[in-house]
Formats: sequence, structure tokens, C-alpha cells
Amino acid sequence: MKTFTLIVAILAALAFCYPNSAGAQSASSRKDSLVRIDSANTAGHTFTKVETESEFPGGTKAWLNFLNTHLTYPKKAVRKKIEGTVILQFIVDKDGTVTDLQALTGDPILREAALKAMADSPKWIPAMQNGRIVKSYKKQPVVFKLQP
Repeated sequence: MKTFTLIVAILAALAFCYPNSAGAQSASSRKDSLVRIDSANTAGHTFTKVETESEFPGGTKAWLNFLNTHLTYPKKAVRKKIEGTVILQFIVDKDGTVTDLQALTGDPILREAALKAMADSPKWIPAMQNGRIVKSYKKQPVVFKLQP
């Protein structure tokens, strides 16, 4: 049986969670995300673009360590030699809680494994907009790769 290693990759350098847009966001919603927001208007708003992105406590290295210890390559995927990238989307709430977790892309077997690992995530450091803590959308690619 071939041995394998799980490689969790962070795409786009330090922007390990890139904005919800990924080029598909409409011009009007991009404009709405970038306008200067009054404090009265931020209460229920979830941002897709922020001045300071939310981040995993401890940064990228801690995030990779978390994924490598909590993510399990599914045995069924190993048997079927399934590889690929799962894009997770979630919201980091004002208190750092991860909510509304969903897998947007990827093989269903890999999606389930990525969602299970992310469900155990500790609180994140929330995003900032105009000097205020805000809720924000995040997208996180998780790469599954088998190696001989």
C-alpha cells in the first residue's frame, strides 16, 4: 500500500483566506463592501472585503499546524486515489467564532473531511473595518494530495 501525506496548502501567499469575491462578486456588492461604513450600519453586516482580515490565532504557521493535526485523509479517498482542493467558506463573527461553514468545491468525500476538521476550529481573531471589529466572510482552500 502506498503511503501518503496530506498537504495543506495556502493559496495566495499570506492571504490564506481570500475575500469572498474571487472575481465573481458583482460590481455593486464590491462597491458596497468598500464604502466607508458608519458604526450604526455595521451591526448586522457581514463584510466580504475588510481593511484587516481575520486570522487564525498564531498566524499561518499555527493554522497549518491545526489543519495538519485535525485533518484526516479519508481512507475511501486513498483507496480511490482521489485528490483535489476543497474550498471552505465560513464567517468569522465579531467574537472570533467560526459560523456558517460550508464546502463550496471539491470531491464530496474530501469536502466532508475538510468540514469535520474546520468544525473543531478555535476562535479566530476577527476582522477590522474602520477601526471596528466586524463579521467577515472567509474562504480557505484545503489541498488533498496523495504521494507515493
